[in-house]
Amino acid sequence: MSEPLLYERDGHVGIITFNRPDKLNALTPAMMQQLDRLLDEINTDDAIRCLVLIGAGDRAFSVGFDLDGLEMPYATPDVTSAVDYNFRVIMKIWQLRIPAIAAVNGYAVAAGSNLAMICDITIASDRARFGEPEIRHGALSPLLLLPWFNANPKMIHYLYYSGDTITAAEARELGMIARVVPHDSLRDAALAMAQRIALVPPYAVRMTKDSIRRTYEAMGFSNAQYQHKANDTLVLGSVGIPEKDYLFGLMQQGDMRAFLEARDGPFRRTER
Repeated sequence: MSEPLLYERDGHVGIITFNRPDKLNALTPAMMQQLDRLLDEINTDDAIRCLVLIGAGDRAFSVGFDLDGLEMPYATPDVTSAVDYNFRVIMKIWQLRIPAIAAVNGYAVAAGSNLAMICDITIASDRARFGEPEIRHGALSPLLLLPWFNANPKMIHYLYYSGDTITAAEARELGMIARVVPHDSLRDAALAMAQRIALVPPYAVRMTKDSIRRTYEAMGFSNAQYQHKANDTLVLGSVGIPEKDYLFGLMQQGDMRAFLEARDGPFRRTER
């Protein structure tokens, strides 16, 4: 069985690949733990000057957490712990001393969208799609990132409220991503960009990233994310909400086909 998370180096560039293409690179708890450790290693490796994240296969960067067979914790402390952990791992990309580039080769939805958006630079294949569908099954995105990296707040409200996905071209128009490239040239384009950054004196890049990050922090970025995390914990731990109880029941029974039909079917029968 191949490793679900791969790491390689190309000169001064580190490359992390989400490697479950048969599952659209859905994230498991073990993958999050491995990503956690790997980001710590990269952050202390002075030879690495830029990081690229990409998904294996042709269909997805990542569709977020693997809901197939996911066992939701029942006790409030366990819900809080799970939300805190996933939040902390994703935020580590934000806190890296080096720039990170997301190369989005297909679907980047739910936590996959978070991983793509939290990177310093996001480029996408012309086949990519972005979205935050969690709201459809009574959950929230792990982080609320789109308002910070988007030129059209009204459209972002719509995407969060509806759970719809958009194309790479639409995401580029909204300012969510830096560049759209032909699908077959995505990896090369991402590596070329990373290698150009790696040519710059690394201390200057590190200090520039620190200044950019502090600018966002001065505008309240982290405070907003921690408030959203509290709301996410509250929603995930909520009971007695009929729609959520029904959909989470289907998910925990392992009936993913019924779950996805109940969640997304009504939206496929209407046009936005």
